[in-house]
Amino acid sequence: MIASLTGTVQSTDAGQAVLDVNGVGYLVACSRKTLDRLTAKEGVQRLLVESRWSAEQGLTLYGFLDAGEREAFRALNEVKN
Repeated sequence: MIASLTGTVQSTDAGQAVLDVNGVGYLVACSRKTLDRLTAKEGVQRLLVESRWSAEQGLTLYGFLDAGEREAFRALNEVKN
């Protein structure tokens, strides 16, 4: 699985960013807080990534700027309905 990505922000949209890593654009789902911080800074940036697979959506990458945000995401996904 992908654990982190380092590159430049190519574009952002509602809830997602495209991070260009050596010419490959990775679509990464991000919180509004993460997107705001990504767009406030230029140049090379690093995102921690959580990779999730589902039969309906395939592979989805979720991006975080810090380990605390990623851990909160993991904890929320552990909750059973």
